[in-house]
Amino acid sequence: MDSVEGELRLADIRKFLRRVGAGRGILFGSRARGDYLLSSDVDLIVISDNFADISFPRRMVFLHEHWDLPYYLEGLPYTEEEFARLKHTSSVVQDAMRYGIEVYPEP
Repeated sequence: MDSVEGELRLADIRKFLRRVGAGRGILFGSRARGDYLLSSDVDLIVISDNFADISFPRRMVFLHEHWDLPYYLEGLPYTEEEFARLKHTSSVVQDAMRYGIEVYPEP
């Protein structure tokens, strides 16, 4: 799949993941399902071990500082270890894994 319906392209997400040094991401919510509105946000889990020594609020600021698309980002930044743990305890992460689109940074 090269694009998500509408203006948001997976290539844009791949570029963003590369800019923030992420190993991968999961696009989920209405933009992944295709039932979004033009004003819908972008729900994106960003997975990077570079987040290990950074507080969660600072990680979120970091994502927003690097986001340059004209949609509001609802980013959830986790390390691989945190993500592995949350797969078993977070319904948001479980739904993202089940219904989301896994995206890797562009090379």
